[in-house]
Amino acid sequence: MKAELISTVFLSEKRKQTLLMLMDGPATVDEIKESLTGTTSAIMAQVKILFEQGLIEQKEDEYRLTSIGKLIMKKIRPLIETLNVVEANKDFWDSRNLDPIPEFLLDRIGDLGDILIHEPDLNHLFEPPKELLTSLHETKNVCTFYSYFCPTCPNNYSELARKEVNYNLILTRPVYERLRDEYKEQHDAMMNSKNSHMYICDDESMKLGALSVTDDLMLIAFFNKDGFFDHKKVISFEESARNWGQDLFQYYKERSERVK
Repeated sequence: MKAELISTVFLSEKRKQTLLMLMDGPATVDEIKESLTGTTSAIMAQVKILFEQGLIEQKEDEYRLTSIGKLIMKKIRPLIETLNVVEANKDFWDSRNLDPIPEFLLDRIGDLGDILIHEPDLNHLFEPPKELLTSLHETKNVCTFYSYFCPTCPNNYSELARKEVNYNLILTRPVYERLRDEYKEQHDAMMNSKNSHMYICDDESMKLGALSVTDDLMLIAFFNKDGFFDHKKVISFEESARNWGQDLFQYYKERSERVK
């Protein structure tokens, strides 16, 4: 039976998507049809299988998960979400060093949802993605971590400070010292802003490239497994990804020292 239930969930994209949809609440036949592609007969054939396996039930004109369906999907949904994130960009994830991500957040990697991989050309190698720049222009809250020096970032940081955006910035000590010594005006603008807070992270084990979380975007960059930074970045606009990014930032913040 266990193998049969696993097959029921995973061997049909329509069945899988129907179960995921019903996790959010009951749905009518028409609502199920609208959310899936295919003919009515093909969709209803898969709904019938879910019904026969005891994963869904019908009450009046709505389908809903049974107690067993809820129990199974509560466990399976994180796996499905993780597979969706990894399978779409498997070569990218295979090449990343994920050690800087604590285990409790690796378990939630599916929270990243729909992602895009930003890979700049040589003419824009050291510039932040346009998606991030657009978001920084409009956001009211920003959390950022950098372990490398981005030449355009001091001006971006200081502009946020002058706009009194709620801004938390974590830098490794070498990056912070370069900001302080070579970009004094921008550094002082951040230090003088009541809404800007800077932190120094000395933990060498936290070898993450970059992280930014705004009101509508999460960006993260990893070193590859050879220890090189190739400027590839993951971007997601989903709320679950932003929450994941906030939790990761908080993890780093708790291991950093505030600059006073």
